[in-house]
Amino acid sequence: MSEITVDGRQGSAGPSLLEQEIPLQPMVLERAQAAFAGPVAELMRQASKRSVDDWVVTGCGDSFFAGLCAEVWFARRARRRLRPVHAMQLSRETYHALSPTSLVFAVSHSGTTARVIEAARAARAQGAFLVAVTSDGASALAQSADLWIDNCVRAERSNCRTASFQAVSLFMRMVADALAAISGESHRPARVGELEPYVDESRQQVGRLADGVLTGDHWVFTGSGLGLAAAEYGKAKCYEAATVAAHCVELEQFVHCEIFTVRPETRVMMVASTGRASSRARELAGGLGELGAVTLAVTDDDQLAAAVDHAVLLPAGMHEDDLPFFAALPLQWMALRMALLRGEDPDRVANKSVNRPLIDDSVLWEPPGDGRNTLVQA
Repeated sequence: MSEITVDGRQGSAGPSLLEQEIPLQPMVLERAQAAFAGPVAELMRQASKRSVDDWVVTGCGDSFFAGLCAEVWFARRARRRLRPVHAMQLSRETYHALSPTSLVFAVSHSGTTARVIEAARAARAQGAFLVAVTSDGASALAQSADLWIDNCVRAERSNCRTASFQAVSLFMRMVADALAAISGESHRPARVGELEPYVDESRQQVGRLADGVLTGDHWVFTGSGLGLAAAEYGKAKCYEAATVAAHCVELEQFVHCEIFTVRPETRVMMVASTGRASSRARELAGGLGELGAVTLAVTDDDQLAAAVDHAVLLPAGMHEDDLPFFAALPLQWMALRMALLRGEDPDRVANKSVNRPLIDDSVLWEPPGDGRNTLVQA
């Protein structure tokens, strides 16, 4: 099996940015947790003044996956419905449902993502309370918002976003807990301080996986609830770092649809914490074994770990609502190893010369005011 290091790789003076940044996440998240306290309180104050009764989060890529986490936390912890909506879906198809009592979290790490800016404009046009979550307070997104939330991640250099996804997720978790407190419910905060020992533990576990386990060409990630959000994130890291054509599907949907694409040697990664969906994941693992698939799991469920071919164990006693923060670490280490095994540079995202302009430099669509669609230059 291969060591998880890129020291001495051709054309490199040392470890990749991805390898350097993964261990920094516990520190970044602890600082973010402290920094978010004031902004969350201000958000609650302004939302109360506006009588917000409709909660929406929009973004693209990792920002959307953070919204999937938020949907679960809002429901479980605050008993509120929050709708995660893809930015283009919101900006061009469903913005009509927004109103002055809607609050829209528009999430973009850079603040320059054209579709998120577009969604923000559509939300404002409907009178919604717009909250921009971005690292750049001078960005077009932040400047268009009623309230800017600094996502607290400045020094992230890896193309495989590490802490920025987790920081936004943490912020949304804190908002859910603040909403719960209004109703008299108290929840313990995310235990991001307990991530530190798991950084190396997860690295070692991924390092013990045989090289052959990680070299397949057909990868499917799956999970339910927070497990789905983490699986989506893990899938994205695989094609960002290792240029692997992975895709992700919700756990039950897999059984109904994507299972027809499974063939011998298909790799299926399941992300699940103990309870809720883990029993269904075990059933799926059994069926996939009959089809000759190679099954993997990131889990703290001993029975699921025993049911798959290869398991990376999450810390025993981990609270189910902390799953995304812990699961992100082995998924990042795995993406790094997959890149190295394939001879890929984990710091060089494929097709970025086309990808980045399409994200930032696209023309903006504005809601029609006279029966005609309008395009304006970003």
